[in-house]
Amino acid sequence: MPEKKHWIITASGDRSLRDLKKKLTESGFTVDQELEEIGIITGTADDRIAEKVRLIPGIADVSPDIPVEIGPPDAATW
Repeated sequence: MPEKKHWIITASGDRSLRDLKKKLTESGFTVDQELEEIGIITGTADDRIAEKVRLIPGIADVSPDIPVEIGPPDAATW
């Protein structure tokens, strides 16, 4: 079974996020969050599905969601 990863989908603004969510779900993408204000949908899928959803009209970008860790406020930065 292919490994599922977290993805960030950026909408182009040509279609509603509601419509994109429907198309993503139909393609096998599992939607976690819809961030309407900034035109972003987050969720999980394997690499094959991520490639497939890149072709959906209204999708501007599909990028892996890479965790970022920020140390405590008093930590040295270098």
